[in-house]
Amino acid sequence: MEPEVQTQFAEREGIKIAYRIYGRAPRDLIIVPGIISNVEYAHELPGYSEFLNRLSVHFRIIVFDKRGNGLSQKIEDSAPTLEQRMDDIRFVMDAVGSQQATIMGVSEGGSLSALFAAMYPERATNLILFGAFAHTPGLEKLKRYPKFIGKLLKRFMMKRAVKSVYKTWGDGSFVRSVVPSSTIINNELRRKFKEFELASTKAADMAKMVSLLGEMDVTAFLKDVRCPTLVMHSHDDKLIPFSYGQALHEGIRGSELIELSDVGHTYFMSQDPRIADEIISFLSDEQSNNREQSMQGRVLATVMFNDIVGSTRLQAELGDELWKTKIRNFERMCKDSIQRFDGIFIKGLGDGVLAVFSGPARAIRCAIEIKEDAKRLGIELRTGLHVGEIERDIDDISGINVNLASRIQSVATADQVVVSDVLKSLAFGSGLTFEELGDYELKGFDGKWKLSEVR
Repeated sequence: MEPEVQTQFAEREGIKIAYRIYGRAPRDLIIVPGIISNVEYAHELPGYSEFLNRLSVHFRIIVFDKRGNGLSQKIEDSAPTLEQRMDDIRFVMDAVGSQQATIMGVSEGGSLSALFAAMYPERATNLILFGAFAHTPGLEKLKRYPKFIGKLLKRFMMKRAVKSVYKTWGDGSFVRSVVPSSTIINNELRRKFKEFELASTKAADMAKMVSLLGEMDVTAFLKDVRCPTLVMHSHDDKLIPFSYGQALHEGIRGSELIELSDVGHTYFMSQDPRIADEIISFLSDEQSNNREQSMQGRVLATVMFNDIVGSTRLQAELGDELWKTKIRNFERMCKDSIQRFDGIFIKGLGDGVLAVFSGPARAIRCAIEIKEDAKRLGIELRTGLHVGEIERDIDDISGINVNLASRIQSVATADQVVVSDVLKSLAFGSGLTFEELGDYELKGFDGKWKLSEVR
């Protein structure tokens, strides 16, 4: 390994993310770790340095610790959300000057990476998923039960998982569960596994991350991954069964599946040269750039529509000139809020605005802020939000999910922020609370749609 490699930190919005860079090749490979990592201690584990050495000839490799792990920002009250973890990837890419990169997501980092590739297609040219999964293994069995029983069982299962973390964290058993089945574990490896767990995080923070992991499910968004994707999974993976890798392959159109054996849940400990060889071969395919460019107008995003309640009556009461002034002030206020929450103001609608966001929770919080600020202008709003794939051009957006967000907004009443169930599923762990409104028939759309009000 290059002796001059040092740990650096990406600092942004009060967050510090530890990262390291290996190699000087023109193409970037960002490795997104699973739930346990430490960019410095990882070199103590067998095969890690050799794996990076092999790939750094072909790529500039950036490895990092997500917030809550290793040398990065520690967890405070709650575990980082999916949205915040996607921010970690962006912060690191910006810090190293990487506009576009191949994203390699490992284990829990795979779910995160798939969602990142869908939401930031201009930054993810290729996607590699290793030992990954779309939703927490085992919880799909609860769907066979009535909803209220399923919720109780899920709560029980997650409490048991958290209790196990407190009991075993730091004894090396978690790391032992990821090694290849053929690995002979001696006293030296046991010591390193224990140290690696403690170097990654403490038991209380691991428990928070495990608890939040139970809410994660990106299955609905796999279809929105458009970049070339390689799925790698081993049949002897004891932590994440092979079937979960198979499901990722089936959910991401055009993806390639590499079936491995005797590799376990780690891409380096087996020291199997095929893993690096398959990555190099996959990323040498020149057609990937052409495909990425052909899909660059399509992006997974959260769409927000709001509408002024009783706008016709207000315009009649105020007169045209005062109404124009009020609308200008309203749109200026909306633009300021949307910018603060990292969104894009698309256009004013005369009696409302249209905007898009890459962060689901940021979009909801922005909608709440705009709603409250509008009251000071003597305006009541009704707001609708939905997440889905949209078509973006220079100054507008289009697509069925834009229309769906508009239909959701039409359901809202005065002072309501209404969201689709699929958007609510991405806001877990954000501290936002929701009240289910029931199932609605939306004009022009088949079936019924579950909607909730943000409380």
